[in-house]
Amino acid sequence: MTARDQQGLTQRQKQTLVFIYNSIKYSGYPPTLSELKESLNVVSNQAVLDLLKILEEKKYIRKEEGAARGLQLTQKGYDALNVSTYAPMIGVTAAGPFMDTLEQHGEWKEISADLARLSDKIALFKVKGESMIGAGLMDGDIVVVKHEVTEFKNGDIVLARSDEGTTIKRFVNVNGKIHLAPENPKHNRISFTPDLRLIGKVISKIEV
Repeated sequence: MTARDQQGLTQRQKQTLVFIYNSIKYSGYPPTLSELKESLNVVSNQAVLDLLKILEEKKYIRKEEGAARGLQLTQKGYDALNVSTYAPMIGVTAAGPFMDTLEQHGEWKEISADLARLSDKIALFKVKGESMIGAGLMDGDIVVVKHEVTEFKNGDIVLARSDEGTTIKRFVNVNGKIHLAPENPKHNRISFTPDLRLIGKVISKIEV
């Protein structure tokens, strides 16, 4: 019978989690299938895929289909290893006029224990522009955006998307009339139009 630890992981399964974590922490990327195969000293891709399938079913990892480096540890995975949680940078977004979100790869940031409890519901974005400096968000800052928000309140700082791209602004609702307001007098407010969608709420900033 295969020995299991207190989390119900076999030695091989835990070895796989540790390798994924170390790859993220030290190289900035999750490992590829080839790298996992070499680390685990197995000759078959299928052996690695079977391991990953078990870990995914146990909710220690999640996979982004079609991505060569699409592995992520869930919070359960981080907890099983008793290590700090890391979150990936999703992209660069405007704090100014809408701009296409620039994808950001290979940069992961350690997050606090409070944020770790939300790790499956947050994403990190780098701010480009100076329209939110009055709210303490500077060009180059990294913000934590919580998605799956069901209600936005007057005064929330939000990440919004339109056909032109994304931007970070203050959500303002005055008697049912909604607009997105900057925190810099050099920038104009943005009217809320039918193509505008609120992706999430900025809940924190990562110190760099």
